Amino acid sequence: MTRGLEKNGAILTVAVLSAAGGVGRLVVHALRRQGHPVRALVRKQEQADALELLGAVTVLGDLTGDWDAVLQGADAVVWAAGAGASGQFQQIDGRALEQVADRLAAGGPKRLVVVSSMGVDRPEQMPPFLNAVLRVKAVSDAHVQASGLDFTIVRPGGLTDDHGSGQVAMGMPAPRGMIPREDVASIVVACLTDDSTIGKTFEVVAGTHPITEALATV
Repeated sequence: MTRGLEKNGAILTVAVLSAAGGVGRLVVHALRRQGHPVRALVRKQEQADALELLGAVTVLGDLTGDWDAVLQGADAVVWAAGAGASGQFQQIDGRALEQVADRLAAGGPKRLVVVSSMGVDRPEQMPPFLNAVLRVKAVSDAHVQASGLDFTIVRPGGLTDDHGSGQVAMGMPAPRGMIPREDVASIVVACLTDDSTIGKTFEVVAGTHPITEALATV
């Protein structure tokens, strides 16, 4: 029998938005490795095929258009989307996240974990090429924070493809630094059943504290 994230004796099914991206794919992998049901939003059939090999239920859709079907049966949602180098950050990092938050606030599920970015609250201190997207993320993160949802916003430093160490530094702010995407995915999964992270926004980079220990200090 496939079991999901257990919280107070219940089994949670998780919808992952932008499930084929660098962090999203690793979130799906981490959830499925632990036997948790996943509904994964992807834009292309080849992406769906790859995630279905992991046992995820895939839904074809686009965050700027049709994505609502991925929420069917979900108890929690992970936002792992970002425009990256596409230049669509106003649409993806901005309006799409706000629309997702509005939809969840109106009809659930209420639990939302957002993967954002370090420096959202101080873009002027970040590299100039990040300023515009960080300012957009500041608005959409604030929208989530005011939504009434059971949110957690994770703001990682620079992302790498290194293997995760499980050792991190968290804070608001955290020291500037890098972090493997694999560790970000592990943090997201840990937050999903840790009620102490509800309503919290924090930055995270590679460090010296185990993830569960670091989360306890947020």
